Amino acid sequence: MKKSLFIVLAFALLNSGCSTVGLVYRNADWYLQHKINGYTSFTAQQKETIHLEVLDYMRWHRKNALPEYIIFLQNLNGAAQYKGQLSVETTAQLRVQLMDLYKKTMLPAIQPGALLLSSLDKEQIQELDRSLAEDIQQQIKDKLNGTLDENLDTRADKTVDFLEWLAGNLSKDQEKRVREMSRRLPFISPFYIQNREENQRRLIALLNSHASADEIAAYMTTRTLTPEATRTPSQQQAFDSFEAGADEMVIQIHSLLTDQQKEHINEKVSGYIEDMRGFSREVP
Repeated sequence: MKKSLFIVLAFALLNSGCSTVGLVYRNADWYLQHKINGYTSFTAQQKETIHLEVLDYMRWHRKNALPEYIIFLQNLNGAAQYKGQLSVETTAQLRVQLMDLYKKTMLPAIQPGALLLSSLDKEQIQELDRSLAEDIQQQIKDKLNGTLDENLDTRADKTVDFLEWLAGNLSKDQEKRVREMSRRLPFISPFYIQNREENQRRLIALLNSHASADEIAAYMTTRTLTPEATRTPSQQQAFDSFEAGADEMVIQIHSLLTDQQKEHINEKVSGYIEDMRGFSREVP
């Protein structure tokens, strides 16, 4: 439950035009309810609780989260428009700000989610376990469906596609260099999936032990605020290595951008900022 809204908003921002972002955001309450209800067979009373909690969350999100998103996008655009070479500190600060934004966005959903989870019976927990396992299998299919070389190529393709969406068409030389950078980054999908599977097992174990809503909320809070506490040393080392490499890659990509591409970024990001300002003024 706690990641669904962030996922739909990220999808909208990364894959759609401004008008589509508005459509997705205005229907986020329906999406969240549909997503949550798909995990197990909730009772009529539980479904009503989900409906009310999602509406309440969306009101909070529009009032409190969107202004934070705007600040992040302004900082992101400021870095993109910078004429000199970005520093590692700047890129790391943006990454940390994005993670902090994610945490702030998710925290209000934890207590309602924990209350809902604590109300599940044995059959509902078993169905939830199966649904989460199916999610893991889909992740494996999507991210680990080839050799390491093939998976690196797939990731490089997605990196190029995203950058062209954000900055406009890349030259052949730019595309070649971006692909090389992407391929050099550590491939952490196996560690990510492994950690996610371990966390899901811990959650199911809590539910099967009849943990209280407060105990479930405490676990979910740890996963949100200090995800490193749920990782093995090898998993954490992989994540740290990837983040350091990604920070350096952002700097190198920024140095490749032309003035025209930076202006393309400015127009794209400015459009989202204006959309979010409009959403935050609307009364749901």
